[in-house]
Amino acid sequence: MQVASQARYTVKRRTNCPHIQDHVSPDWAKVTIDVSKPCTVCNDASENWRCLECQGVYCSRYIKGHAAEHNQDTSHPISVSFSDLSTWCYACDDYVTDPLLKPIEIALHLSKFGTMPSVTEGIEIASEENTTAGGEGTSGSSSKV
Repeated sequence: MQVASQARYTVKRRTNCPHIQDHVSPDWAKVTIDVSKPCTVCNDASENWRCLECQGVYCSRYIKGHAAEHNQDTSHPISVSFSDLSTWCYACDDYVTDPLLKPIEIALHLSKFGTMPSVTEGIEIASEENTTAGGEGTSGSSSKV
């Protein structure tokens, strides 16, 4: 009996995105991260992204494309996916990573799975008691938003 092999794809994230420093709001932790938040435009909650500049939550291009529209309207380039916790830069047109994103990634993981990720040495995140409720960013899957 032959078993069909499943192809696996790995996304190589850009490590030199010049937009993270200027477009990730230092106030991101003041808004409680809730990966179940719906799109602020269409109220869909299935595949959303959070803008890391204004903290708005918008649906992916596979739903109604409000995350991409938000980028076109505002030039806010950095969004993080609620589906797979990846970070996308519209200006670079690529997935990105940076040490500045680590606390955000940890907070997202905590919201999505209820546990801290396995590698969190030296990372400090605010508790929900120290944050305020409010809007969130954008979301999607392991593909462009």
